[in-house]
Amino acid sequence: MIKKTYFAILLTAAALLFNACSNRSHDEVFSTYADGSPKMVFTVVDKKDGSKERLAEKMYYENGKLMYEKHYKNNKPTGNWKFYYENGQVHAVGSFDKNDSIGSDWKFFDDKGNDYFGEAYDSMKVLDFTVDHRPLSVAYFSGDEEMRYQFNDNFTLNAKGLVKNGVKEGRWEFYYANGQIRMEAMFNGGVENGAYNSYRENGIPYFRGFYINGKRANVWEFYDEAGNLAGRQDFDTH
Repeated sequence: MIKKTYFAILLTAAALLFNACSNRSHDEVFSTYADGSPKMVFTVVDKKDGSKERLAEKMYYENGKLMYEKHYKNNKPTGNWKFYYENGQVHAVGSFDKNDSIGSDWKFFDDKGNDYFGEAYDSMKVLDFTVDHRPLSVAYFSGDEEMRYQFNDNFTLNAKGLVKNGVKEGRWEFYYANGQIRMEAMFNGGVENGAYNSYRENGIPYFRGFYINGKRANVWEFYDEAGNLAGRQDFDTH
């Protein structure tokens, strides 16, 4: 009887040890960069049926810095998701506990750690995501106006400007991924109206011009790669 009891205890202990090991989470490298450094890493737990359950997902930049970290429960988004600039600063934080589709309680920061929109607002919303669920654009609402920010894949600013009654209004700025301004434009009711300037990625202007009711007007100036005036064109038809 004692031997049987001892044997039963051993079996129970072995079963507990097996379950503990089978439910232990561990990291698995899913993809790497050309030099072999990790690009995508999953935290998984091995199930009894041989399958794996994803608990977390981490993406890294080529410099080894963390790009984002996500968490899952029963293969659905959960917990706080964080996204980072290449310099290590936090770009965005959102909770997926209340809404596993678009998240909630989002906060966005520039690459120096400052709030993107420091003014008072009624509400905010993430408008678009990439296919791998990185936030692409966010709107801060105040009355019938919204201040909209759009991001590049590396989380640097792509565009910002005011939207009123669903269309662009006032000054809009557009940027390259390196942070250099790409274009400045004025809008009225969603239509270009006013100064319109375009720049190369190194800051040298392409052209400067003017729009009236969505049409080019007045004299436009065009510049070569050295920034020298290369030509003018008069778009007035009178």
